[in-house]
Amino acid sequence: MGADAPSTVGAGAAETAESSHQNSTIDALDSPESIAAEVSTRIEVFLESKAAEFLAISPDAHDIGQALLDFTRGGKMIRPVLLWWGFQLAVGDDQSRDRLAGGVAEAAGSLELLHAAALIHDDVIDHSDTRRGKPSLHRRFEARHCERRYQGGAEPFGVAAAIVIGDICLALSEELFEKSQTVLGITSSARSLRATLRRDVMVGQYLDVLAEVVPLEDERIGERAWEVLSYKSAKYSVEQPLLLGAALGGADEDQLAEISRFGLPLGQAFQLRDDVLGVFGDPAATGKPAGDDIREGKRTVLIAESMKNLSPKQVQFMAERLGDPNLSDAEVGECVAMLTESGGLDAVESFIRTKYDEALSVVRQWATAGPHSDTARTKIGPTALDQLERFAEALSYRRS
Repeated sequence: MGADAPSTVGAGAAETAESSHQNSTIDALDSPESIAAEVSTRIEVFLESKAAEFLAISPDAHDIGQALLDFTRGGKMIRPVLLWWGFQLAVGDDQSRDRLAGGVAEAAGSLELLHAAALIHDDVIDHSDTRRGKPSLHRRFEARHCERRYQGGAEPFGVAAAIVIGDICLALSEELFEKSQTVLGITSSARSLRATLRRDVMVGQYLDVLAEVVPLEDERIGERAWEVLSYKSAKYSVEQPLLLGAALGGADEDQLAEISRFGLPLGQAFQLRDDVLGVFGDPAATGKPAGDDIREGKRTVLIAESMKNLSPKQVQFMAERLGDPNLSDAEVGECVAMLTESGGLDAVESFIRTKYDEALSVVRQWATAGPHSDTARTKIGPTALDQLERFAEALSYRRS
């Protein structure tokens, strides 16, 4: 589990790092590429075993396993990387962490399966045609219905199949997390954090659905947008994976609080950037149509900030178009121009910079804390600092 390639370790005695390791300095974190490769392999092996189980139930269940294998390939692996890094930040450079790597990979893989389940359902809710530049899962099964000349409606079949497969993926996420116990010996803190993560993203999803039907004139539009941003994405995508990994590594409450001060603002910057890309992103990079968030009716912070400076007539103009899936490209362009001219885009870019800077200030404190310092429970060397800074920049200023 060195700086370039994490070790693959089989199941062993359940054990987590002791808190005595938490004062050691971590010189370098494992690379995102090596973590992604290790976790992807774990997921692939796990899903192949599940696909065989499905096939044993019925030849018709082959489609379930294949769909999950296809859907989980090619993701950014942000959450697994952050869980892994959270674990490393907790245990420092203690060499005993090598024998726990297999359990960490399984716990990280379980987060990626949870994310896959959320995306499958999210695409159904948002009526999305594509995901990562390919047909979304419900559209794949809709097409399959037509290809195989099944009876009944193709679209309802696709939706029903995606909902069920999303549920299966969620169940498999829990199974893989439980499997990681054989190596890690899950602590009560880790169990609680895992439950909180799962709860928050689901509640955040409902808040997002609700926000889309609330009038733009609603006095809580900005507050609602920040709630959705924080609970549906910022915490679940960045802060909570870091915290869960740290808890698996034996972090105490003080260190978890430190890591939270880094993870939450970075997660908010990450989602604010996502909101910008949902309107201004290049389809070739995002895999989503231009202005997709406008057609889906997303009440994002970008929308909320823009509403502050629009006239009542302009608000009405936006309200009549936001959430209309049949908008022409020209109509989307009018809305995009309004978001820019109102100052909404500039406001969100300013928020991103503030949150990004806030996150960086925390990791720089970790880098200046000496090995015997009591000012920080988390201590990192120059290489780890550079890795965290580059990753934070990639999340905050990405193009896809």
